[in-house]
Formats: sequence, C-alpha cells, structure tokens
Amino acid sequence: MDDDGDLDVVTNEFNASPMVLISNLTEKTRVRYLAVRLAGTASNHSALGAIVKVTAGGTTYVKVMDGSTGYLSHGVYPLYFGLGPSESVDSVEVTWPNGRKQTVPAPIKINATLDVREADQPR
Repeated sequence: MDDDGDLDVVTNEFNASPMVLISNLTEKTRVRYLAVRLAGTASNHSALGAIVKVTAGGTTYVKVMDGSTGYLSHGVYPLYFGLGPSESVDSVEVTWPNGRKQTVPAPIKINATLDVREADQPR
C-alpha cells in the first residue's frame, strides 16, 4: 500500500468494512526486495503459469505466477522476492507458460519493481 518494501494487507469479512493493516517493518530494519511484474505476449497476458527465478548473492529464489493471493481469492500482482542481506540481484530468469526462457541480466535495481515483458521470438 505504501510501496516501502514490506507487505501490507487489506482484508474484509462478509458484510463488513475493509481492514487495512500497514506494516512498519522498514522503520525497524533495512528491507531488500525485488518485485517482478510480468506481461505475457505469446503466452497469456497475465503470465499465469510463469516461473520466475531471482538469483542474488549466490542464492536463487523461485516463485510461480499462479494468480493466487490468499484463501478463495485471486489477483495478478507483482511477485515479491525478499533478498535477505544481498545488495544486488545477479539475474532474473522467467520461464513463460509456453516454455520459452528469458533472462534479465544485471544490473537490476533492488527495492524496486522490475517489469518483464515476454520477448518476441520467432517460432
């Protein structure tokens, strides 16, 4: 909600007003993260089924864009990767739903959103 790198929550119960929970984690510690927002072209536009690998500081983090955001809910949001103590990202690899792989090389800015659009490739 406040785009500071820690995740905030909006929730509501049936027939109730929404509740907004703002995390203040970044006031207590330094947060290092990378948000990856995907846009499919040859695959589906929301990139549902894509696998994203973020390598930072010798560690590879993996997430699947499944559109799931919680119990009985759905949403297409950026995938958030906590980077721990890493000060930089070495690479981001996306395996699109059609099986094609695309790599975004360094330098990749941390504490930001990386937009990755599926590359046009000949068939």
